[in-house]
Amino acid sequence: MDNPEYEKKLNQYLRLASFPVAVKFLESWEEVPPRTKRPKEHLGNQFTTCQAVSMARRYGWALALGREDSSCVLGAMALGLEKRLPHYTEGNLCIDLYTENIEAGRLSEESVPRLPEGKYVGVLVAPLHRAAFTPDSIVIYGNGAQIMRLGQAWLWKRGGTLDSAFRGRIDCADLAIAPHTTGEPQMVVPCTGDRIFGQVQDHEVAFSFPFSVIGEILEGLEATHKAGAARYPVTNWLNYSGGFPPSYEKYRDMLEEE
Repeated sequence: MDNPEYEKKLNQYLRLASFPVAVKFLESWEEVPPRTKRPKEHLGNQFTTCQAVSMARRYGWALALGREDSSCVLGAMALGLEKRLPHYTEGNLCIDLYTENIEAGRLSEESVPRLPEGKYVGVLVAPLHRAAFTPDSIVIYGNGAQIMRLGQAWLWKRGGTLDSAFRGRIDCADLAIAPHTTGEPQMVVPCTGDRIFGQVQDHEVAFSFPFSVIGEILEGLEATHKAGAARYPVTNWLNYSGGFPPSYEKYRDMLEEE
């Protein structure tokens, strides 16, 4: 099965409103396929990682971001494209914005998933169906029921629970990096920046997983769908008698007396 077929299968069971996004961490610019946009060169702007992901899932574009293309220093540090200076690691970028004190800020920054500094030159994103590369991670945005189905698919073989982290910021690290470094899926509430720059809507949540487990995810979606209890759209129970206002019931009685 190739990438377009993977996307077709995901949509068969999820009916997504935007494209699943393939993410690859680039060790060399030679890995970038033709017809891939660089934000600075081709669009005249620097982007956040979440902006690029949003363009991939909404526009169907392939984009590659390097250090010079990145407007978000926090995302660039997570990707290993910028140095993590003591001013950052001490928690100074968190305090008064997301944490009450510097120690809480330090703990927050320490928890962010990250790639080794200098290992990669950039990140490549594209809708899965036109990804002319082998992804490292797959990122999917959807409504709560669609993301629930992905979680159920993951647990089909494994059981137990799907544990995810929440930080409310730098969700590009949770969505793209964490699955790659841990080998585990993530169920993510999009962060403030993703809502501002990526323009994530209030009803959207996200799910990501290592590309290496896409077969298991699809198998779980198919099996749970066939079982009948878990499907999307969710099957509503409709075989019941509804209750009505007293005036309606009184009129029914009047009809029966005729």
